[in-house]
Amino acid sequence: MTFGAPEWLWGLWLIPLLIALFMRAERRGYRRLQEFVSARLLPQLAGTVNRPRRILKFALQLLGLSLALVSLAQPRWGYTFEDVKRKGLDLLIAVDTSRSMLSNDVEPNRLERVKLAVQDLINELQGDRVGLIAFAGRAFLQAPLTIDYDAVIEAINDLDTKTIPEGGTNISSAIALAMQSFGKSATGNRALIIFTDGEELSGDAVKMAKEAADAGVRIFTVGVGTPQGSLVPITGDDGQTAFVKDSAGQVVKSKLDDKRLREIAQTTGGFYIHLESGPRTMQQVQTEGLAKMQAAEMDVRLSRRPIERYEWPLGAALIALALSILVPERRRMRERSHVPATVRTAGATAALLMLLSSFALGAAPGIDAYQDGKFEDAYGQFQQTLKSHPQSRAEDKLQFDSGAAAYKLKDYTRALESFSQALLTQDNGLQSKGHYNLGNTLYQRGEAEKSDDKKLSDWTNALDHYQQTLKLDPQDKDARDNYEYVRKKIEELKNKKSQQQPSPSPSPQQKDKQNQQQNKQDQQQQQNQDQQQQKQSQQNQQQQKDQQQQQQQNQQQNQQNQQQQQQKSQDQQPQNESANNKDQKQNEQAQAKNEPQKKQQQPGESPSPSPGAENQQPNQPSPSPGERQAEESPSPGEGENEMPSPSPGEGEGEGEEPSATPAESPQKKFAGEVKGAGENKSQKPPDKSEQIAEAELEKEGQMSERQALALLESMKDEEARVRLDERRVKRHVYKDW
Repeated sequence: MTFGAPEWLWGLWLIPLLIALFMRAERRGYRRLQEFVSARLLPQLAGTVNRPRRILKFALQLLGLSLALVSLAQPRWGYTFEDVKRKGLDLLIAVDTSRSMLSNDVEPNRLERVKLAVQDLINELQGDRVGLIAFAGRAFLQAPLTIDYDAVIEAINDLDTKTIPEGGTNISSAIALAMQSFGKSATGNRALIIFTDGEELSGDAVKMAKEAADAGVRIFTVGVGTPQGSLVPITGDDGQTAFVKDSAGQVVKSKLDDKRLREIAQTTGGFYIHLESGPRTMQQVQTEGLAKMQAAEMDVRLSRRPIERYEWPLGAALIALALSILVPERRRMRERSHVPATVRTAGATAALLMLLSSFALGAAPGIDAYQDGKFEDAYGQFQQTLKSHPQSRAEDKLQFDSGAAAYKLKDYTRALESFSQALLTQDNGLQSKGHYNLGNTLYQRGEAEKSDDKKLSDWTNALDHYQQTLKLDPQDKDARDNYEYVRKKIEELKNKKSQQQPSPSPSPQQKDKQNQQQNKQDQQQQQNQDQQQQKQSQQNQQQQKDQQQQQQQNQQQNQQNQQQQQQKSQDQQPQNESANNKDQKQNEQAQAKNEPQKKQQQPGESPSPSPGAENQQPNQPSPSPGERQAEESPSPGEGENEMPSPSPGEGEGEGEEPSATPAESPQKKFAGEVKGAGENKSQKPPDKSEQIAEAELEKEGQMSERQALALLESMKDEEARVRLDERRVKRHVYKDW
């Protein structure tokens, strides 16, 4: 068995990798399930999973993949023989397989480069018979003339320096074998292409080329290598690389002999060409040499062709994949089924037959008619297919195709029905296209309507379907553009209707609604005003609180000042008392001096008046110091109408302090006072006993009863004045607030 494309077999290396990944995923899934679910609940929650069935399903999928790869590799076994009448050339390719072809002056070496060039030449041929000759010390026919190019290529790939055991390079033997292989074929259509380095060690190639020319064989020579040449590497018995040496022990250097090769080609009417990299050299041989030769008609001959067997592995792959779909991964729940077993088996068989038959049906009928523009025929064929296969998997796509055909026929009603049925599919892509087509259909139907209301209804529904399309496929630019276009059309239609229709008088219900709305607005405004007033009142209250706090601070400051004032007045009282005591003692002493003089006067005598007594009224006693003090100090009620006394802080800095008691009237001393003519004689000296008693009283520091009463009265007046000052201070602060 051979393969037409064996490179596909490399894909079989994926099978072990997929098996390893599956086993790893199974282990990780089972481990995570054990971590998440307790061992007691594991049979209840995960008991329906059938692990053997899952493995069986995966094995069927792998088998299907493997068979598909084998099918792509084009397996061939067996041959078929055909009678082929052809027209073309007979072409023999002679390849030098001597050890000199191992020189690496051409990458990778001369022989490998020739193999690639021969394959390029065969790819240029069409209908020509090709054969292969390998030569070194002698020549051998590797592949006879045939049109099976693959067989020739396979023979070329098998060539190496061990193909011909006899060493050397005998070009003449290759030419002789070629003439023998051509036999009695028609002259004028036979060609020989020789690939060699030109170093002929035996034979006479030029002489044999003349005989080939007489036989009608044209020779083309292809030189391989470089004129500079290179050493010939070989692998020794010890596995190390060595170089070929001659009989004298000298290293042999192989060079290209293009002069001999050019002479051989020119003798037969051909030409010489040097092998370059790429297929360009072989294309030149085909176009300038072989294409100009006359292609003769060939007899009918048997041709052996290999039989392609890719259908068998492909069919087996499809069956394996179908079985993997039918194998469930979970156990069935233990419940009584109301469907007979025969019906369930029949359903599974029908699904398998539908799957296998779908490959034979090919494309649904009606597609060709649709592409040809025969939309009516296409719609009929789609509907006929739906009737003949009502439950097929392609039902949704057939409904979609039917809608497209109806849309082309401008039968928007049938198009809407078909597109709506297509939305039942589970394919998101088909659903997106169905919504998009429904939007287009509704827009076109609305465009054809004369009534604006029907237009507005269809266009609004079209917008909904465009939105559904964008939800399923946000990248759909056409749906987004159509959505914007239809939305603008709806706005234009609404504006047009509002301009054409006069504004109708509102009905009572509408008036009630308007009144309710107006009331709601008024209530809302009233609530806003109340909220603003409430905020304003809160601000006022906050200001009042701040003022009250300021007032309390001022009152505390006033109380502190009053306390300081009272403390000062209390400090001054002892000083005033001491001053009063002194004044009272002086008055008593003065009275004691005057009393002896009064006793010396007779009742009928009038004393001579003292200077300054003229203004006094007769019989009016002179007031005592205590009486004079009582008259001068005002009572608490007499000063109410006068200006109130300043608060404790007002008189600071003036140097004046209020006295605790009223100041006594000073005793006036008149200067230049004279006495009467006999005054000293008539006066008696005071009594010594009285003077001694007064002196004793002054020494003891006591005061008389009258002096004590005057002192108390003065103190009472001072307390009243202090209280009045405090009341005035408070009243003044209250007015300021």
